Parts: sequence; C-alpha cells; structure tokens
Amino acid sequence: MISADGRLPIVIGVTGHRHLRESDLPDYRARVSEFFEHLERRYPATPLRVISALAAGADRLVAELALERGYELIAPLPLEREDYERDFPDSVAEFRTILERVPAERVFVWPRPGDGNGSKWCETQAERDRQYAEVGAFVADQCHILLAIWDGVPGEEASAGTGAVVAMKLGRAVGGQSSARSALDPDDSGPVFHVHAVRSGSDAQARQKVEWLFPQDSDAELFHTVCARLNRFNREAARSRKRIRSAVPAAAESLLPGIETERGGDRALAMAFAYADRLAAHYQRITHRVLRLTLLLAAVMALTFEVYAEVLPVRAVPLGYLLCFALLTLVLIWHRRLDAQARYLDYRALAEGLRVQFYWRLAGLTDNASASYLRKQLDELRWIREALRATGAAPPPSAAHPELAMKCWVHGQATYYAARAQLHERRMLRIERWSSVFLAIGLLAAFSLVALWKLLEQLVTWHHWAVLVMGFAPVAAALWEAYGERIGARTQANQYARFAAIFSRAERFINRLEQEEPTPSRREGELSLLRELGREALIENADWVLLLRDRPIALPKG
Repeated sequence: MISADGRLPIVIGVTGHRHLRESDLPDYRARVSEFFEHLERRYPATPLRVISALAAGADRLVAELALERGYELIAPLPLEREDYERDFPDSVAEFRTILERVPAERVFVWPRPGDGNGSKWCETQAERDRQYAEVGAFVADQCHILLAIWDGVPGEEASAGTGAVVAMKLGRAVGGQSSARSALDPDDSGPVFHVHAVRSGSDAQARQKVEWLFPQDSDAELFHTVCARLNRFNREAARSRKRIRSAVPAAAESLLPGIETERGGDRALAMAFAYADRLAAHYQRITHRVLRLTLLLAAVMALTFEVYAEVLPVRAVPLGYLLCFALLTLVLIWHRRLDAQARYLDYRALAEGLRVQFYWRLAGLTDNASASYLRKQLDELRWIREALRATGAAPPPSAAHPELAMKCWVHGQATYYAARAQLHERRMLRIERWSSVFLAIGLLAAFSLVALWKLLEQLVTWHHWAVLVMGFAPVAAALWEAYGERIGARTQANQYARFAAIFSRAERFINRLEQEEPTPSRREGELSLLRELGREALIENADWVLLLRDRPIALPKG
C-alpha cells in the first residue's frame, strides 16, 4: 500500500522465532526501536510499512512497536483466523488484540491451494507448512528490508522457517530449489537486519548483537543509494504539493475517472502515479528549456565569433562572447547540480511502472511491476524497481475489473500513442527541415563567393557577410541536429509509433474477445493480454529511459 499523499514507503518484513525468552524481550524491543529510529533519521520524508504475519513471538513484538509508532501494518495470515489460532492456543487473546488495531483492509488470508473448498484442506502438517512457506516468501519478496529476530541457525523447517525466509531474502536457494528467473538476471534480493535472539528453553547466552546482511549483488552503499533516491522523491512530492496541486487530481483521473472518490490501495496508487507524473513533467520542462538555452547561447557564441572575425573587430564583441560563455557555463552547472534530466527520466520511468501496476491491480492481477522492470540495472536506477516493489506489499485486490482496465488503459493509450507518434514525427521533420534550410543557406553563400568572386572582392562588406553566413550556417544546422538528438526526437517518434502499434493490436484482440460469450476462457484471455501488454510497456519504457540517460546536456564542443 502507498500513502494517499503520493509518498512511497520503505517496507520492512518481519520474521523470527515464535518462542523467545521473556527476559530477553525488553532488549529486543530496544534493538528494533533503534532500527526504526535509524531509518526515520536517515530517510525522514519516507514512511515505513511493516509486513507481519502476527505469529507469536518476533512477529507480534515488531507489530506492536510498529503500531505504537504509527506505521502502517500489513498482516498476511497463512490460515483462516480460527485455524491459525490453533497454532498458538496460549496467546490467542494477544493475537486478537493486535488484530483489532489493524484496519480490516490491511489484513488478508493467503489464498488456499486449488479451489480451497472443504474444511479439511489444511489438516496435515505438510499443507500447513506450505501455507506458512507461501507467506514467508511473500514477506521476503515484497519487503525492502527483512527484520529477522533469529539465532542465525537454520531450523528443521527446511522451507517454512525463519532460516528459509532469510535465505530467500539474501537470494539463496531454499530446499535445493533454484530460482526460476533467468540466469542472467540478478537475484531480486535485499538486506536483512539481524537481531540475534535465543529460543525459549535454550541455555545459550544471549549475544547483544545486531548486524546487516547483504546479498552477493548488493552492499550497504547501493542499498542506501536506493533508499536515498526514494526519500528524494517523497521529499519532492511533499514539497511540491502547492506547485502541482491543481494538476495532481487530473493526472490521477487520467488513470480511472472517479478515482478521487475511491478509498484504499487503488486511490493511493493513483496518487503516487499522479505525483510521479507531474514531477516528471516539471523536470522535463526544465530540461528542455535548459537544452534550448544551451544551444541558443552556443549559436550566439558562434555567431559572435564570426561577426568579430569578419565584420566588426571591436572589443565589445569578444566581451559579449565571454559573457555568453560564462552564462552557458553557469546554466550547465546549475542544471547538473539540480540533476533535472535524471529526475525527469527517473520520475517518468516510475510513473510508467505505477501506471502498469495500477491497471494490473484493477484487472485483478497480483503481478508486481518490479519483477519486469529494469531487471538488469544494479546501479542507482534500481531505486525505481524498489519503489514499485512497495506496491506489492498490500492485500490482493478485493475485486477484479478487467473491463475497466481495457477501456481506460488499452483504448485510451492506443489513441494517445497514435496522436503522440504523429506529434513527434512532425517535430522530427520540422527539425530536419530547419537543419536543411541552414545547410542550404551555407551552400548558397559558398556558391555566391565562388560565382561572384570578383564582384564581392570589390564589395568588401558584402564579402565579409557572405563569409560569415558560410561559416555560421553549418554551425546552426549542426545545433538543430544536436537539439533533435538530445531530446531523442527520432527515438521518441519511433517509440510512440511502436506503442501505438502494440496497443492497436491489443484493441483488435479485445474486440475479438468481446464477441465471445463471457466464459472463464475469455476472462483468462483478457488477463493474459493485460499482463503481456504491461510487460511490453515496461520493456519499451526502460529502453527509452536508458537511451536518453546516455545523452546528457553538455557544453557543445567545437
């Protein structure tokens, strides 16, 4: 789940021993409180979310602290409440007291295998362990940090115990099973904050120890870079509410008309998209203005040089050149410190991921966009995928509306991308036309100098102006080409054309489905289409982001 104010959380999953020594509990509470306070100090703009299955022991200790501190608590239960309570008969009252403090929409029971019919579906220990293992995998997969109150020794429960959950979070195989992901993909893992604990009944001495454990493809620096980027987005979302407040509702409504009146996870997801979308638009305007100003100043500098060399050799002209150069340098330094281009691309990528996640959730799909987005990126772009991971730390959608997803997403985006493809095609042609005009002017000036050499030798002033035009026109043409290349005019035109084609094919497929009778097979076809469409959109958008990140605004050379 996400805050209704558009901020994205750091999600903390909880695992640990059920039976802890009573005398050690105050120390564990102190250690966990220090952990929470550390995150609050380091990432003050970012809310914290806790996922706890509310089992006895570690799960409830952390859940109580989270509720005391005002954090949102998500409670995935492995079994129906009455059945779950059979596993801790001595602490049922404590379980019910905590559960009463958690809003009903944040509590859900993990789906039963198969159709779930029958009262004895989880009578065997193997079936119960499977449910616990599924919830443990959910906690490990959907959290950014796994908080483990654990002795560090793998238990007998090969796939359902604390050791298995820790191993999953660190990207290690569990029970001899290897990951189903591509061998070239990095493990979708993360850090574990380990509070060393002693099981109840053990004679071992408690070690006053906490430690961070990191997977092979990560380290503390990368993790804190990811969290810092997430905190930066949340800080900007909070600070920019006055500036973009009027545009946020319209951006949210663009996903689904009437979303402002909805409550719960769907509206929160739409608000996060709206803030990401509006912040991306804000930094896009800054980036494009800086790019135009940079090329304009470069053009003025080139023109000033030609004027000084050919027409007006006075001191004021090189002074103007120096002033333009100084202004250009200051603009580029300011833009680089603001990091506007990277923020524009990052927030646009985040908005696209949130858009896909919103429509998947609306359709009833439980897929997480983070599993399909920027998977090969282990640098600072990883924060986008981790931000999307937080959207999966929520109960599954209560109702499925694939027809709304198809209407608002497929039909709407098909029209949008077709229009944008035409717009960027016209922009690209306009840039190429102006570049050709400047080249033609340069060639005309050069031809005039050759054809009218004797005449221009007598008309000295005109001769200098012809040389000036001949020298400056190719520079102007090159700057126009540079502008088109920096904004990715051709790339964006091609991308929008590809998107338009993809969504048009999706529209045709939907039209065929709508002619069929409403059957489970038709519903499966709709969901399969929406899932595949989301993955294609994420792949295309990731390629676009990575391409433009390699084209930063820089001082023109030459």
